Amino acid sequence: MRKPKLWMTIPVTTAVLLALAGCGGQNTNSSSADNTSPAVGEQAQSGSGGADFSKGTNDDGTDTTGTEGSAEDGTAASSETGSSNNAQDQQSTNDVIKDIRSQLKMKSASLPTSFSLEKGKHLTASIISNTSDDFQINFYSTDKTVAVNDPSLTASGSKVPVLASYGVKTYKDPKSTDIFPETDLKNIPKDMTVDLGHGIKGMAEGAAGSQYLTWTEGRWTLQIRSVSEDNMNNPGIAKRMVEYLESHTLPAPKDKGFVDVEYPSGGKSVNVTISWQDGKQIHQLQTEQVPLEALGMVVSVK
Repeated sequence: MRKPKLWMTIPVTTAVLLALAGCGGQNTNSSSADNTSPAVGEQAQSGSGGADFSKGTNDDGTDTTGTEGSAEDGTAASSETGSSNNAQDQQSTNDVIKDIRSQLKMKSASLPTSFSLEKGKHLTASIISNTSDDFQINFYSTDKTVAVNDPSLTASGSKVPVLASYGVKTYKDPKSTDIFPETDLKNIPKDMTVDLGHGIKGMAEGAAGSQYLTWTEGRWTLQIRSVSEDNMNNPGIAKRMVEYLESHTLPAPKDKGFVDVEYPSGGKSVNVTISWQDGKQIHQLQTEQVPLEALGMVVSVK
């Protein structure tokens, strides 16, 4: 399958398809994917990581490793303490988002409002471009509180890792961008059909040393690509994504949306690009976080 062009780079389910609507079921929680445990191979903490499902998962993609802690072994944190920390983290995130909004020239700009951060980490950001028609923001995870647009974030030789990059661009003709692939999954050959659960069927195919798994939900097309020789369990990854979107709703694109998950050779890292059209604007988020965390960021956009 031909890969679409992407216009932004960074350093670094429904049981019934929602026709002419956004992807996913009712969003019962506005937070990101931090309430859903990553699948085996995806890092339990935020950060770049692959998703090798070859061990520790059932065929349906569910985790079989028994990672839940208990009070007896001291791994279960107090729910009261955890709730307090989460509230403080979200308040800190809200402050960062509020600061960014105050500086953006685009009126009523939509932004991700929730991020999955490691314990003790802080969210900050740099506004890379800023006009009334376009903007791009790099979000960072830092060890201490750092002000938005602090020069240290973008200084030459800076080693502060980018958590995600998010931007919006305005086009005269959004269809001319070639960001969204043409996808027809109405008649998938039986030998290429993959049951992803919740009534969703995906199409598995191979080309030029890569394996692809593609499916649609409403106006969204979702695709996973990995290197064939890595034997990645693309169906396992896809099932976790489908399950997540059963209870979390992606933005409703006016025309098209595309979730592009790419695993480079070795399968130990991942690049996720999520793009969607809203009128003449195209929104795009890029991250090296695992797919569920990337989906969580986009689910929180408002």
